[in-house]
Amino acid sequence: MKKKKLVTSYLDLPVRFKILLWFIPLLLITVTVTGWYSYYTAKNQVLEKINIAQLEYTDQISSELDSISRDAVDFTNYLFLLSSVQQFLNPITQEDSISRRKQINEIVSSLLINQRDFQSLVLYSFRDDVPPLAINQTGVTSTMSFNEFKETYHFQEALKREVKPSWTLLTGDVNLFEGDSKTKIILTRFIKNSYTLKDLGIIVIGINVEELRNKYTTGLSNKAQLFILNNTNTVVTSTDEQWIGKGVNDIPYFKDLNDKISLTNDEMMLARSSTENGWDVLLLQPRKEILTELNTIKVWTLVVTALCFFAGVWFSWYVSLVITKPLKKLTKSMYLLQMGDFNQQVAFRGKDEIGKLGKGYDLMVQQIKKLIDDVYRSKLSQKEAELKSLQAQIHPHFLYNTLDTIFWKAQKKNDMEIAEMIYSLSQFFRLSLSDGKEFVTVGNELSLVENYLTIQKNRFSTKFTFEINALDSVKELLIPKLLIQPLVENALIHGLDSIDDNGFIYIHVHKEENDLLIEVMDNGIGIDKNKLKSLNDYLQSTEFKEPIVAERQGRPGYALINIIERLKIKYGSKSKMTIESKKGVGTKVTIRIPLSK
Repeated sequence: MKKKKLVTSYLDLPVRFKILLWFIPLLLITVTVTGWYSYYTAKNQVLEKINIAQLEYTDQISSELDSISRDAVDFTNYLFLLSSVQQFLNPITQEDSISRRKQINEIVSSLLINQRDFQSLVLYSFRDDVPPLAINQTGVTSTMSFNEFKETYHFQEALKREVKPSWTLLTGDVNLFEGDSKTKIILTRFIKNSYTLKDLGIIVIGINVEELRNKYTTGLSNKAQLFILNNTNTVVTSTDEQWIGKGVNDIPYFKDLNDKISLTNDEMMLARSSTENGWDVLLLQPRKEILTELNTIKVWTLVVTALCFFAGVWFSWYVSLVITKPLKKLTKSMYLLQMGDFNQQVAFRGKDEIGKLGKGYDLMVQQIKKLIDDVYRSKLSQKEAELKSLQAQIHPHFLYNTLDTIFWKAQKKNDMEIAEMIYSLSQFFRLSLSDGKEFVTVGNELSLVENYLTIQKNRFSTKFTFEINALDSVKELLIPKLLIQPLVENALIHGLDSIDDNGFIYIHVHKEENDLLIEVMDNGIGIDKNKLKSLNDYLQSTEFKEPIVAERQGRPGYALINIIERLKIKYGSKSKMTIESKKGVGTKVTIRIPLSK
């Protein structure tokens, strides 16, 4: 039932709204999908480019770290081959050790100045009588003893690696360099005798973590975070100092599954590169911060989408107006045609479906108008023929002479009542026939009515009285004959039929602006409301029916139908007949005729 109601409501909508009902949702979906796809594509492209830039940045850092590690290894190899280093770690005499220490100090100091990434260097000899040599960027410094160093994690890792260099993180809790507690990345490597290949000592090179962090994190934007992990997944350096020295599992951004680092959620972007010695460079960047830069694109996408939508709605409204305007014109023309205006022409241009419809409609109206004109002529001719036939059946001169003879005989016998009736009847017939004329003056028509009422008054002396009121200027106007008498006869027969005395009929003819008004009133029994409505509906319609058919359908009788048809034929839709009545009070019939020259 609900579905049927919706279908009915849709079918009752104007064509313009039907077009918009389908077009606007389609337009909205199209514009929305297009705008979303454009933004989605732009977002993915931006994220992809940023990810590529991140990978390039981490690759660059990895390459630099590889370069630093190679330089450190080359540096140790160089020192390994120096005879002064060999003799310092295994001196013959104490004086020789002191001399070599000075020589090494000069060489290493110059090398440290050229290698800005290396902050400090320590040489440990396995011999107890050879003190360690510690040098930093400022010169000779002090360090812990070899026995203390052997207890550290760094020595144990170097021991495991044997010949290969060991990279470890030196934090502030291990005081390798006295007076310098900064976190460092240290390279620990055994130095062997160049002849016997026996271990002579250990070389330790320190790289300042803070300088590395400043070097690689400066310039990072959008809250990006950099992590450098060694081969044990320990944070060597990072943007945030709190993570230095901690394992990757301690960082909430990452999860380490089978040594494969991945993100814990999709809110971050990860770029990862690995160095030759197994270190990892990780760059994290929040997606939200990256997408903030896309807000401008998002806003413009929404603005353009909204503008396209509203422009599409306006355009669809305009198109629907152009399409439905001829149909609206056709509908209005059809309404006026229903109201009786048969001069309607829409005259559509174009040869499309609407143009063909308009051309067919114009042709149909012309044919209907021609057919109605033909019917009017036929009706008029038929009425005139009937009237002339009726007039021809009565020989006027014979009738007048006969009535005159009866009138004079009644006068001779002094029967004035009969004489008056005969005279009134003679005048009634004379005026009603009027020598076959179709139009008579108002005065003649009122004389005919007066004679008719005089005859009826003689029949019912106490039943009714009457009054006729019309100015002399009105009496000269021409109207169709026998227009008022049928109304008076209806008032007498139907209105006053049930009244025994004190009946009254009033006829008033006067002008109102450009119309002539004929009013016939009585104080009779009146008309029922339903029947009165039915009578007025019929009198206002433009449809003509045969009198017998009309009476069967509860419409006016022959007299009223004859009057209204004659008025429509002579004056068209400008003439009107209305009936006013109230049960038990009386009835008033008004005829309005347009005045013309």
